[in-house]
Amino acid sequence: MKKIFSIILLLFFSNALLAQTFSLEGLVKDQQNAGVPFAGIAVLSSQDSTLIKADVADESGIFKIEGIAKGSYLLKITAVGFTPFKSAILKIEDKDIRMESIVLSSDTKQLSEVKITAAKPMIEIANDKIIFNVEGSVNATGSTALELLRKSPGVQVDKDENILVKGKSGVRIYIDGRPSQISGRDLASTLKSMNSADIEAIEIITNPSAKYDAAGDLGIINIRLKKNRKIGTNGNVSLGANFGITPKYNTSLNLNHRDKKFNIFGTYGYSQGAWHNRTLDDQILNDISYKKTWKGLWRDTTHNARVGADYFLSSKSTFGFNANGRVSNHNGGGESRTLISKRFDMDTDSVVLNSRTSNPEKNKNLNFNLNYRYADTTGHELNVDADYGIFSSKGISYQPNTYQFDEPEKLPLERNYVTKTPVEIRIRSFKADYEQPFKKGKLGYGFKLSDVKSDNTFDFFNVINDAEVVDVDKSNRFKYTERVYAAYVNYNKSFAKKWDIQLGLRAENTHSLGNLISYKENALNRVDTSYTNLFPSGALSYKASKNHSFNLNYSRRINRPSYQNLNPFEYRIDELVYSKGNPFLKPEYANSFKLTHVYKSKLTTSFGYRRTRLPVVTLRIPYDSSRTYFITQNLDYSQGFNLDVSLTTSVTKWWEIYFTVSGYHNVWKAQLDNGLIINNRTTAFLLNGQNTFKLKNNWTLELSGWYNSPYRRIDYNWAMGMMDAGVQKKFWKDNATLKLSFSDILHTARGGYTSEYAGIETRLRFKFEGRMLKLNFNYRFGSNEIKAARSRRAGSEDELNRIKGG
Repeated sequence: MKKIFSIILLLFFSNALLAQTFSLEGLVKDQQNAGVPFAGIAVLSSQDSTLIKADVADESGIFKIEGIAKGSYLLKITAVGFTPFKSAILKIEDKDIRMESIVLSSDTKQLSEVKITAAKPMIEIANDKIIFNVEGSVNATGSTALELLRKSPGVQVDKDENILVKGKSGVRIYIDGRPSQISGRDLASTLKSMNSADIEAIEIITNPSAKYDAAGDLGIINIRLKKNRKIGTNGNVSLGANFGITPKYNTSLNLNHRDKKFNIFGTYGYSQGAWHNRTLDDQILNDISYKKTWKGLWRDTTHNARVGADYFLSSKSTFGFNANGRVSNHNGGGESRTLISKRFDMDTDSVVLNSRTSNPEKNKNLNFNLNYRYADTTGHELNVDADYGIFSSKGISYQPNTYQFDEPEKLPLERNYVTKTPVEIRIRSFKADYEQPFKKGKLGYGFKLSDVKSDNTFDFFNVINDAEVVDVDKSNRFKYTERVYAAYVNYNKSFAKKWDIQLGLRAENTHSLGNLISYKENALNRVDTSYTNLFPSGALSYKASKNHSFNLNYSRRINRPSYQNLNPFEYRIDELVYSKGNPFLKPEYANSFKLTHVYKSKLTTSFGYRRTRLPVVTLRIPYDSSRTYFITQNLDYSQGFNLDVSLTTSVTKWWEIYFTVSGYHNVWKAQLDNGLIINNRTTAFLLNGQNTFKLKNNWTLELSGWYNSPYRRIDYNWAMGMMDAGVQKKFWKDNATLKLSFSDILHTARGGYTSEYAGIETRLRFKFEGRMLKLNFNYRFGSNEIKAARSRRAGSEDELNRIKGG
């Protein structure tokens, strides 16, 4: 715990120790003595003219730039229709500077094309989203997409490079309007290969409009790429290695070519490695103590690829095709030793030894998409998508168990098992979206049809005399079919120049059928469910001034259970612990409200409330007198408030900071059929921060960290935190980047939880492989202004995200 608090002191106190800075203000006028609205203001270094800080004048031509350290600078001012202005050297020593009025001269060559537009701020609020404009950020140059996400309001990237919103995983990642169909390390590798030079903005849609699938209560993050500006070819190659207990490697290659009629793109990625962990699981059941020590090893090898092409039928119509696939080979296993005794007896009755447990698994995921887009210059747009996806998994679990007794007369007892669990999931979907101008706003409507078939086989074998004998009482097959029919209408309108409103309604009808095929009759043989839901959404935005923006939004969302959680199989984790699906699991429904304020595109504050009906949690329940099992169940409801504050700013021209603080209070309540009553509440917070120090000769030093306070849901989870440090060097005209980093400096990659319910007392501690030396090399070649692909959003994103495996 002391090390964890050291993270907070070292990381966040360093953010608070800001160097003394000053402001620079003035007035931009034309030759008729009138203020020039929305003029672009840039503060440059007097030595090499590099950008230090940028801003935009207000409607009257007044500007004020704060946070400038002592030094010598140049001031550059640009505005459409005027000749650019560049000042003499300005020296900032020990006070703020107020300049005399700056008069711009008209550029007669541009007068015929004058169109006054305001430069985009770093952060702006739209109806249902917060937009982090990478092009408007002076801190984004040379960053990767993953690094930019760390700086985005309300977004976190944890120790395993998972992307979180408000401390929770499950947010959907889109790339240029199209959902990413990969996750985990593969997604992180893809994002690290994307350079900020190709990114226009990052959209954080916490309460999506009716146009999006209603699934997912954490929303969407869309990485919007720059539009195509040049004919040509570009690419990117990335190589990485992590050195911990064992080495891990990854590599990726991205290529894109465009001419007047075609845009062709492709990517390939490869990663492999082994990860170590250790778990101590102390449990008391029926006054018997079980003390388990587990040393685990997870091996993984993954290949992923994506290919596609766009054909430009005309200036208004585009036809596209793309396919992506992923093949993964996993093998999780390890050794465990469980000491069994009476609760208050120090003498051990017996030992269960699980030796060389192995769980090899091979996953394949293939997805195909055909799409068509029509868009004219009057605001009419049609998008059509047809998708087909296949997910297959073949898993085997070998579990040798040996009981050894202290009494010499008792011989060791062996219980060995093998389980085989092939899974196949097929997804088909078709959707169409149309938008058109209507009543000085934009009206959108569309529909979606999806069909999912899941086939799960569970064969359980007892190993007797080295022969596998099927156990008919525990072997079965579960087929699940789900169809969703959806339609929506959505309307956006701006009025009074400062107000924007968005209203939408989505309707979804779901029909599901679960069929359990087993050797004997079972009460769960057939589960037939059908339900229809309405999902309203709305947002109201107000731009009070250049420095202040407000947004209030609301949405109702649904989280359908994953296909695997609906499977009623009893999966044996080990001799004493099982896992079981629940075909009667119901969807959870969430209503959420959020009020957001953005100040000077730097400080973002949001306050939200969320109430969820039938939230899904995992419980640990007694299986019999000596064994337990995990099962997912619905609670009655949960509700909570959250307050998030994020700050991104430059302390000096060489020191940039970003940090976010997220606090929340949640309540969970339920009275379950087995008599278990849950009435838990928690108040907790999360911290995440990064310091970036820009040194000479393209060297960059980073210090970052995160901390999660203790919190309670069903279990009481302990505090966790980590700190990382890294150094980066750019060379070859900034096209190549070499980065060396060291993670988990304070060796705090550990956690645990305690629980006491349903007659089970648990105290679990775990430690994962967090301390690693990481080396990454990235090289970009060809044209830097070609986008990776046409913006598309496939129709099967909801169904694909419910697949847990792979």
